[in-house]
Amino acid sequence: MGCDAYGMTIKTNFGEIETFRDVPVMIGQTDHSKFVEQSSCKGYLLIKGAFATYIVDIKDQTISVYRATVRGVNNEWCDENPIYGKETCHVQGFSRHYHLQFPFVRKDRFHQVFGDYEALRRRQIQELTNAL
Repeated sequence: MGCDAYGMTIKTNFGEIETFRDVPVMIGQTDHSKFVEQSSCKGYLLIKGAFATYIVDIKDQTISVYRATVRGVNNEWCDENPIYGKETCHVQGFSRHYHLQFPFVRKDRFHQVFGDYEALRRRQIQELTNAL
């Protein structure tokens, strides 16, 4: 059982962001307006994906993560606000306030940095489930 999932490419005046091209952001439909919101200052995009919520700094072409679902090796999963490093940031201008504890990362390095975070969390989840 499954459903169609779609990624997205974001085109801005500052460049293209293809980071989400192969990421299942839109599940079951292609209407991007239900998944993307622009901040009132026009400086950020909020992308509400199926398994993560991203915030994109349009001008800097950097990406942070507000929420992510991390899956363990034995079907465990954790829906969490990623904390990685000491950098924090408050982003306003959406329908709500976002406190980010994951750094803004250049679009070309995002998958590597987020992948490192997910690998760390998978190990932690595995250690916790092994302790039971």
